[in-house]
Amino acid sequence: MSVLVYRDSDTLSQALATLLAGCIIEKPNSALGLDCSATLAPAYRKIAGMTSDGLLDWACVRAFNLCEHVKQDAEASDESRMHTMLYDRVNILSENIYAPSAEARDWSVICNDYENAILDVGGLDTVVCTVGADGRIACNMPKAELAPVTHVERTENGRVVTVGISTIMAAKRVIAVLSGYELSKIAPLVISGPVLPNVPASFLQLHHNVIFMLDEDAAEHV
Repeated sequence: MSVLVYRDSDTLSQALATLLAGCIIEKPNSALGLDCSATLAPAYRKIAGMTSDGLLDWACVRAFNLCEHVKQDAEASDESRMHTMLYDRVNILSENIYAPSAEARDWSVICNDYENAILDVGGLDTVVCTVGADGRIACNMPKAELAPVTHVERTENGRVVTVGISTIMAAKRVIAVLSGYELSKIAPLVISGPVLPNVPASFLQLHHNVIFMLDEDAAEHV
């Protein structure tokens, strides 16, 4: 486990972009699990800039969105936000972009199909995700028992199809971002507290290759 603390959110975003670029250079056909959180938008912009400068090639990258809001519960899809933040700015192939369906007659089938799509590429190489102020990761909400694989969660903003804790833990590398003072209370519980389902991100302590990236505001009590 690595814990990296940066002066501010902009410095963190630059470091995250550099780290993710290194993952792509190391393995050009990487399978990436990507969070659509607005917190990551600055890092995605920096990654797009590296790509337009000819430093990165996304032609063989496979990108998997970590979650998607159910269509009738959200005006804009998470996939469309990812296109705005990243996909439309880099040379990733449309057939290499994966996202959970926003609508279905049978959610169990949709979730199973998405989990199988991840397994079919050999699992995720790198997951980039944010941690919520309540300890959520992707959209795995704090509760007594966590679902291991892709499933539907009920959140304050409606229903969300999200990859599960086991899916994230099976990735070869996990990069977890905590940015802002509102994360300062949960950060020590996530990084060094007991591993509990009411702090889903605390399970990352058990991952063999996790990198926690924090700005100084989030790291105040770490």
